[in-house]
Amino acid sequence: MENRLTLSQYKLTSFLACQRRFQLRYLRRLPWPTSPLPERTEQVLQQGQDFHQLLERHFLGLAISQQTIEDGRIQQWWHAFKTHNPVQHLPPNARFLPETGLTVPLGNHLLYGRFDLLLIGEDADSRPFAHVFDWKTGRPIAADALKIRWQTRLYLALLAEGGSAFWPQTVPLAPEQIRLTYWFVQEPDAPVTLGYSAAEHTANWAELQQFARQLDEAVAKDSWPLTDDWSQCRECAYQIYCGRQGVGTAVPELDEAEEPNLPNEQLLTPELP
Repeated sequence: MENRLTLSQYKLTSFLACQRRFQLRYLRRLPWPTSPLPERTEQVLQQGQDFHQLLERHFLGLAISQQTIEDGRIQQWWHAFKTHNPVQHLPPNARFLPETGLTVPLGNHLLYGRFDLLLIGEDADSRPFAHVFDWKTGRPIAADALKIRWQTRLYLALLAEGGSAFWPQTVPLAPEQIRLTYWFVQEPDAPVTLGYSAAEHTANWAELQQFARQLDEAVAKDSWPLTDDWSQCRECAYQIYCGRQGVGTAVPELDEAEEPNLPNEQLLTPELP
């Protein structure tokens, strides 16, 4: 196993939920031993992926005709987006970067995230800014819950640490100049926008560094304990490896954007001193 790992939000949440699950899935790379998803679940996931691809084409400047969208639900989502487009009132010089990835060093590892849409530019005071938009086809989530999610914390930390990679010359990108907006198809007129601050980033980055050290310790000791939270096991297909089949099963939370295959992603690495 290589000592340097590329860590995404999925790996972060998996390690914190259960270190044994992290080891089985990402280090030993054991197949996910689960039965096929119900047809309806497969359909929901596919619709979410198709909608993300539709918005990617839109922000690449390709013309989208609603008549060419065959799926009725995606037609409704597209109409909602066109009616309540959250990407408005931004400086005219903003650059649109759909489906863009970013990596930055984290201890002995790399931290990775992929943004549905990243806007970068300069505000009226010539200060660089970055604004991430994330499309959600699942049920809406309150701002307080979104703020503590690892997806939120990861995206904001990545840009604060490595956002300068998106400018031709290295420029400081203050945490206060970073925004993240979640847009839910089920509440298209109520996007949730979260800001950031230097104090939040200091605490956030310190916790991420502590996570990296904890991971290094687990690798060094080759110790991967099972979670004490048995409710995590109900959504884990690795129950069979851990002898916890008796906890039953539950339908895992759906995410229309599964973890990407890194070699096929656009990865940007910031300039380092």
